[in-house]
Order: sequence, then structure tokens, then C-alpha cells
Amino acid sequence: MEVEEVRREKLQRIEDVIKGKEPDRVPITGATAVWHGTYAGYTTQDVLFDYAKCKDAWLKVARDFDFDTFTVIAGLEGMIYTVALLEQPEMSAAARFILGNTHLVLGDVYSKWPGCELDKNAHPQFIGKEIMKINEYNQFIENPLEFINKVAMPRINKKLSSVGSAEYNAALAKYGAELAKFGAFMADTSMELAKIGYPTIPMAWGYAPLDLIGDFLRDIKNIVLDLYRAGDKVKAAVEAVKPLIIKAATYSAPPENIRKQVFGTDVVECFFPLHLNEYLNPKLYNEFYWPSLKEVFKEVIKLGLTPFVLFEGKHDAHLETLLEAPKGKIVGVFEKTDARKVRDVLDNHVVLVSGPPNSLLISGTPQKVEEYMKKLLEDCKEGGMMIWPGVDGGISRDAKPENVRAVIEAVKKYGRY
Repeated sequence: MEVEEVRREKLQRIEDVIKGKEPDRVPITGATAVWHGTYAGYTTQDVLFDYAKCKDAWLKVARDFDFDTFTVIAGLEGMIYTVALLEQPEMSAAARFILGNTHLVLGDVYSKWPGCELDKNAHPQFIGKEIMKINEYNQFIENPLEFINKVAMPRINKKLSSVGSAEYNAALAKYGAELAKFGAFMADTSMELAKIGYPTIPMAWGYAPLDLIGDFLRDIKNIVLDLYRAGDKVKAAVEAVKPLIIKAATYSAPPENIRKQVFGTDVVECFFPLHLNEYLNPKLYNEFYWPSLKEVFKEVIKLGLTPFVLFEGKHDAHLETLLEAPKGKIVGVFEKTDARKVRDVLDNHVVLVSGPPNSLLISGTPQKVEEYMKKLLEDCKEGGMMIWPGVDGGISRDAKPENVRAVIEAVKKYGRY
């Protein structure tokens, strides 16, 4: 089969599932942050700081493993930067993740990196930080974008702490240059992937409004307390930030007239990682978290985008709320909620993404992986689904290659329609 025919076949599988159809077989969407480096013989530091080594490792995995797509998420959560740069749309989309190199350039206080604060083979860590004080809610609510840029950014980034200084100006210049280098690396890798039969699904960026405040401004422990001691302020802050997130999704999506031309598809996945969902009981979730997220989902769908949602942690207590979202318009990766329970509660209301956990990929055997996948596919593939190996965060650094390969072989064996 010709390479372009292989690419189109893989793309068709993914398009079919997202559009509510059953393809020829269940597609496999591989994703990782650092496993590709381990497989190719590089350190974690190598692939997170050296784009040439990251590309080499990425392509090696793509050649050696027959995924339908294979994505490297080369950074940590950084949606606050996308929002901060909304008035500069050409930079805003590129700023979605904190990268190893931007960590060096800006000195952000959120993260720790291999070869810097951590061992060279450690996984990078998002540690969070209280940036906004509880008595600053009013200032934030009045003008959230101004607060983020003038108050939060100098606190988040050590090298931006002295606004207008030579260090500040140099850091901004280096940051812009680094985003350009990263964008060129991603575009180049995407073209190389196409040459070996891999499609690239265009992405846009979304976020739950309460998560933006909790992850980047108040820190998780403080935002949970704020729900009790300053609930009205939190609600007002969520309302203030909601239009910024919708605007970020709008700006980050490739224009409609080039989606087919460049990517060969009209599907655009809008990435949403959910974080506070596991920490909130149903009462708090339904009062503070879900209403604004539901509105953002609906607006993003109106834009012609497909929310691609990582339901991190256990989402069991909140599954029924998803019946309020537009049917068949959200793709859901369920990290710790059993796929069978998702099917029982939601049927095909959400496009299901599931797969083996990293514990199985790290410590299991190919036989155990095949048994797990056979049962999962028999129980859940009807109506269409996607498989994400290492469903709890993407393929882990320590996953055994033979177990990852066993996932692919099992899907080819048991995932056909």
C-alpha cells in the first residue's frame, strides 16, 4: 500500500469515530511525553530540551509501532500563557505548554525539569504555586487579562519580575524566539510523519474556567477552600475568565479554509485537560465547575471544533452531567473511570477513548495485555471508540515496548468491525 493511502486510511478511521461512525477497526492514538526518548536511547532531558533528538526519537517510534496517530506532548500545562497572549494571536496558540527551554528562558515557578531541578531521566513535574492572593479576586474579576499580564506574569516568571528591566526585555525576546523554534520543530516533524503514513489531527486549546484559576492562580488546595469561604468571588472569577478561554479556542484553531488543504481533514480537536473534577463532590462540581465548562463546550462546538477531553482521575461521580452536553460532540479520555461504566451511563453520548493503564504496560506481559484488550474491545467497541495506550497520562517512560506492541496487535486482532 502506498504511504499516502496508509495515511488517508488512518485519518479516515479517526474521522469516522469522531463523527459517530464505526470505521474498519478501532483506531489507536498513541501519545507520550518522554517514552519515545527512552525507546530511542535518549535521556528524558535530551528529548525535552533538544528538538533534533526529540524529532529523531518521535520518528523512530512512529516507524517501529503501527499507531494510527502518534503524538509527543513535549511540555507541561501552560494555558495561562495562551490566555496572557490573547492580544497577540500569532503567539498565543504557540504558548500552550511550558517547555523545558521556556522554563530556562523565563524561570517559571510552576515546574521542575530533568537536568535542572531533577535527575536527567526524571519526568518533568508541574508543582503549582499560589500566585493570586485571596484578597485580589476583585482586581482579577474587574479585568482578568490585565491582572494576568501585569500582576501574575511577573510573579510566575522570575525573569519577568522586574518589569521594563534589561532582564525582562531579554527574557521576552528569547521567549518569542523559543516559541518560533518550537513551532518550526512541530511543523517539520508533522511533515516527516506524513512521509511515513501518519496523519496529523489539527488542535485547538481549551480549558475548564475553574481549572485555569485553580491550576495557575490560586493553586488547587486554595481554590477548594475558596469554594467555601469566597464562593461568590469564585463564581464571578469563573464568569470573567470564561470568554477568554472561548477566545483562546477560537484563535488557536487553524482557519477553516486551510484545514482540508494542510491537514486533509475538517476535524479539529480542542484539547481540554480536567483537573479539579476528582477533587470535588457532586454538589461543588455542579455548582462551581460544570456550568461554565458546559457553556465553554457548547461554544467550542459551535465553532466547529471537537472537545478532546482528558477526564483526569476518577470521574465516576460526575458522568451523568455529560448527558447535558451535545450528543456525540465530545471525545472523552477516561483516566481512572472504567470504560464499561462510561458505556453504561452514557452509551454513545460521548466518543469513548480508553486503553490499558501504565501499570499494565510497565509490569505486565504481552499475554496479560492481550487479555485486557480483548475484554475491553469486546465490551466497549460497539458504536465506535479509540484506544489510547497508557490511558492514565499517555505512555509512561518505563512502559515495556513489547507491551505497547501487544496493544497494537490486540486491536488489530479484536478491534475490527
